[in-house]
Amino acid sequence: MATTTSAGTGPQPSGLAEGAIATVAGNGEAGYVSDGGPGALTKLYHPEGVAVDKEGNLYIADRYNHRIRKVTPNGIITTVAGNGTAGFVSDGGPAVATPLNQPGDVVVDDAGNLYIADLVNHRIRKVSPSGVITTVAGNGEAGYVSDGGPAIATRLHYPHGVALDREGNLYISEWSGHRVRKVNRNGIITTVAGNGTAGYVSDGGPAIATRLHTPDGLAVDREGNLYIAEYGNHRVRKVTPSGIITTVAGNGVAGYVSDGGPAIATRLHGPRRVAVDEGGNLYISDQENHRIRRVGPDGVITTVAGNGTAGYVDDGGPAAGTRIYQPQGVALDRAGNLYIADYANHRVRGVTGVAQMTPPPPPAADVYGEVVSPYKVQRGQEFDLGARIRNRGPNTVDGRYVTVVLTLADGLSGGPGATGGRLTRTFTGQQLVPHQATLDGVFRISAPDSTPAGVYESTLEIQYGGDLNLKDNTYVLPITVVVPAPVGDETELTIYQDTVPEVAPGQRTAFNVRFTSPTGQPVNPGTITQRFTAPTGFLFSGQPTYAYYEALDGVVTGDLDHRIEDGGRTLIITANPHVNTTTSDAGSVLYTIPVQARHDAVPGQYDNGSASIGRHVPVQISGKITGTAQDETALRVTQATVPAAAPGQTAKFNLEIRSLTNQPVNPGTIEQRVTAPTGFEFTGAASYGYYTTKPYVTGNLQTRVEDGGKTLVVSSNPHLNTGTTDKTSLIHTLVVRALPTATPGTQANDGKVTLGRLTPVPLTARVL
Repeated sequence: MATTTSAGTGPQPSGLAEGAIATVAGNGEAGYVSDGGPGALTKLYHPEGVAVDKEGNLYIADRYNHRIRKVTPNGIITTVAGNGTAGFVSDGGPAVATPLNQPGDVVVDDAGNLYIADLVNHRIRKVSPSGVITTVAGNGEAGYVSDGGPAIATRLHYPHGVALDREGNLYISEWSGHRVRKVNRNGIITTVAGNGTAGYVSDGGPAIATRLHTPDGLAVDREGNLYIAEYGNHRVRKVTPSGIITTVAGNGVAGYVSDGGPAIATRLHGPRRVAVDEGGNLYISDQENHRIRRVGPDGVITTVAGNGTAGYVDDGGPAAGTRIYQPQGVALDRAGNLYIADYANHRVRGVTGVAQMTPPPPPAADVYGEVVSPYKVQRGQEFDLGARIRNRGPNTVDGRYVTVVLTLADGLSGGPGATGGRLTRTFTGQQLVPHQATLDGVFRISAPDSTPAGVYESTLEIQYGGDLNLKDNTYVLPITVVVPAPVGDETELTIYQDTVPEVAPGQRTAFNVRFTSPTGQPVNPGTITQRFTAPTGFLFSGQPTYAYYEALDGVVTGDLDHRIEDGGRTLIITANPHVNTTTSDAGSVLYTIPVQARHDAVPGQYDNGSASIGRHVPVQISGKITGTAQDETALRVTQATVPAAAPGQTAKFNLEIRSLTNQPVNPGTIEQRVTAPTGFEFTGAASYGYYTTKPYVTGNLQTRVEDGGKTLVVSSNPHLNTGTTDKTSLIHTLVVRALPTATPGTQANDGKVTLGRLTPVPLTARVL
């Protein structure tokens, strides 16, 4: 195909339909060959940032080739900075003769000056139109010192993104510094967003006082609004010229839901770069979703490139229907063509006339599977294998169009009535409502006594008919079959303290002790006496419990027989810590033991507690007394999903609870009051889940409904990061009903959630 050479138009081939995709640089092989030939026939090595100048020249930050490449409008590629060697020598010489160190981004001004985020050199370099390279920000040392001085004398911390505004101010995102800095035309550096602490607090306040989390790509629109791709917060933020920060895309939860709705209510997954066109359309490289998303001036999000499946297929067809692989940089030429750094495909792709293209409508339904597949099973036991089918799209799915096919590995057998190794199930007569019910595509399987130990891979396929999408539909399900060995005693167990209690004097908490069989073999010691001695400053208090979170039959929990002696210093448990003897005790057993810090305890770390489990070698038990209590004021709550329901119908939504800087928080049982947005009421149903743990830890919440359903009161302990079963985040899932009198098409944002003493957080909901 021929290429156009008119001013401002980049190397995108001519003659393609609007929305079609083509490769303009890179042949898909990682490496470097030479310059001077067609860009589409040479090699790139993880291209990251892209930019287009006013003449239509495309610039590429060829990260692991340690070069900046230039592709002319007629498609010829050359190097304009970097000699291919990682490092730093000096400034003032030819840019093509000096080393760069993993350049991550590039931007060009109207005078032809090129600005490079020289990532591992912790500098921003400038290449003049004559090809001379200098440093304009960063002294080469990683870190942060202060603002208000010369940019070339201060520190940067892994600068990832660069952008320019119309006044010539340079903006720099610091990936590990969690800030966005600005260098004015006089070379003075200041901070415009982020206080240097990784995290997320809220929107609507000064950008320099809030938190960012690994900011990456930047863009500035014609009104001077700064857009920031926040990789770690799964959001895109906007900073107005007056310095106020808000979210314009992403609800903070990693993932993908669907297109066609409000960008602030949907999910992104690791957004890396942004670009904005003259019409106010915002383009986002949604890296881990393998898509390029577009947010229109009306705030609605759609996909313009990538079908969500990682890979490479071919060029020439619709960009929204093909595959891309971890896209990063995005840039527009003056003809409205979009250029994408297709990072893991080692290519740069172009999409023709992206601003004018009409993205395909979202599917009538968006069906996906939640896989049910145990990691390990014992020979001779039955177990569940398959998927629960869910719908995250806008419309109800007729079950007759959904078929689950499970092809068993040789050595595994289906349950009663099954013949052969291919099991199928279709759901005729069932309806799958969005975000609510599931279709049961789980089969009962066994590993016969004749099956040798080893790994067995079965294949699960979800076949869609009708107007349904075709992603997330094939899975490989590996199962490890183990052969039981003779049951041993407690000396064959591995026992260790799974969490360390950390509280202030007088505060209560709990810690975990885990019992496991390192080889996965069954251990059944019988009922034995287990003697626990508390570390200095701690007393045992309350009812200890046990739990099998990895059991094939679901979570199994219960109370432990016990007594407390020596004024609380000694706990004696009488129980059988068996593991792997049936489907209900697979994996490991976790003891949760309540303790209280003495009121006169002295802050410090104490490692002099112990656990003597029958004849097992005693295990050290530790505890830490802190100076202050970590209560609910160390938590932050966000609305992770927005409920949408027609009048009279129900819907679920999620609240995500995290702790500041991922510190352990154990506030005890506190009251949480949730007010429904206008047009909705609570049903009283509510559950919790720790979904970043493996396996998930879930359960129902204790609730009561007040004010005729307007208020839901939850009583629970929203503890986080106290052990392996409550890591990172806690999700509360609440059920609301749209009132029969609710007005369709409205969206209210006057709900709120108040967790203990925290400031209320607003909630929103939409009536369909």
